[in-house]
Amino acid sequence: MSGKDQKRGGNIVYRSFSQNLYATGLHGDKIGIRQDEEWRSKSRQFTQDSDIIGKIEESKLQKGAKNLTPKEKTGFITIRNSVWRDEKNELARRMVVKLFSNSGNWLASVEEMVADEYALSFACDRPLLVFSVMTKDTEVVSYIRQGRRGALATEDYSFYIVGPEGDFEVFRIEGQRLAIGDEFVVRMLTSDTPIAKVGSRFGDIGGDFVVTVNDEVLAENEWFCRVLQCFAVAIKYRDEIRARLQKGLNAWAEGKARPVQHRYELSLLANPRRLTLKPAEFDEV
Repeated sequence: MSGKDQKRGGNIVYRSFSQNLYATGLHGDKIGIRQDEEWRSKSRQFTQDSDIIGKIEESKLQKGAKNLTPKEKTGFITIRNSVWRDEKNELARRMVVKLFSNSGNWLASVEEMVADEYALSFACDRPLLVFSVMTKDTEVVSYIRQGRRGALATEDYSFYIVGPEGDFEVFRIEGQRLAIGDEFVVRMLTSDTPIAKVGSRFGDIGGDFVVTVNDEVLAENEWFCRVLQCFAVAIKYRDEIRARLQKGLNAWAEGKARPVQHRYELSLLANPRRLTLKPAEFDEV
């Protein structure tokens, strides 16, 4: 990836994203009889069951400046309620959150991967989370997977993004001990360097989930930034997801009930080589 010869990380914040979740359903993005219809006309990603739950605010460090620019609203956040709150069967629920620009253009989606979660949780004997992230910046799907490093380890996740020449960079999202609220440090495998932070502030019922990027190269990488924005929103719901996973694991083991996999989740598991490789290349894989 680019930036190999640059010093990575440091104390300077080059970019900041605030995912501010609303305490109520009354807000500027939602108010208006035909507001939802207008958003749906802008993007098919804004589905009929979409509920606007928050706004995105951003600030950047300009060249030569000492401080970040004032926060500016750059978009809004939705959740699909038909597979979340409105789903009567608790074991059939899955979190699907999407990010949009101010003009209603789709930016990214984060989706809970239920079947992966059950497989990982069963193998590790505890509820562990898995999310897929799709962004407008790439056709490659990123996966954020929770890991289990040991009985005394903090809450950790990992993901990677690929570079233009077949290289890739691996990242660990590492929970911090004795923090007020949720605090994570993001480290890159190269030199084991801290390059970002994800934190939350619960000043109201909603919550403000903030991403700060301390690496000049990655601050300009939209794919990387979108993955962290999506993770920042997902941690809002992780306690609910874990409770449901544990309930499902117990019910499944006792033969009382079992979860189902939504067909939209299954569609993410389709053989991608059918779309990305030429037929003549199939013999080489």
